[in-house]
Amino acid sequence: LRHMPVGLGNCTGLQTLSLFVAEGRSLSRTNPSDSDDCEVGALADLGRLNNLKEELTIKVDGEWSSESEARAANLQGKQKLTELNIVFVGGSSGDNEMLLEGFQPNANLQSLEIDGYRGERIPSWIDDNHYFSNLEQIFIVNWGDRKSV
Repeated sequence: LRHMPVGLGNCTGLQTLSLFVAEGRSLSRTNPSDSDDCEVGALADLGRLNNLKEELTIKVDGEWSSESEARAANLQGKQKLTELNIVFVGGSSGDNEMLLEGFQPNANLQSLEIDGYRGERIPSWIDDNHYFSNLEQIFIVNWGDRKSV
């Protein structure tokens, strides 16, 4: 799965979605028959799915232009999510930092996993005790460019 279908954000009653794949804009198409104007689902589509519950994995790849793209996923609005996994499979250190800052989750999380993060710093929301009141476990796997914790 390379990306989510367009219109997934219209399924506002959706409660279970185990994987959401988001592809940055600058990835080149490997299939010459792919149309350049082919639309794919965006992080903003995830933003309207506030009934999601339990576990969600967000897999992000490619280059991104702003933190607001990640904020559009509206993870704070998903109060029924208890487990969040964020998997970075590409992008630069700066892209990863910007996205992770924007992926500010809800305070009801019990488990947070960050995999493949290439950033140097942790996001500011991790320093906020508000986000750890219910957190039971945190996993940071394959953290490539960290300078300090």
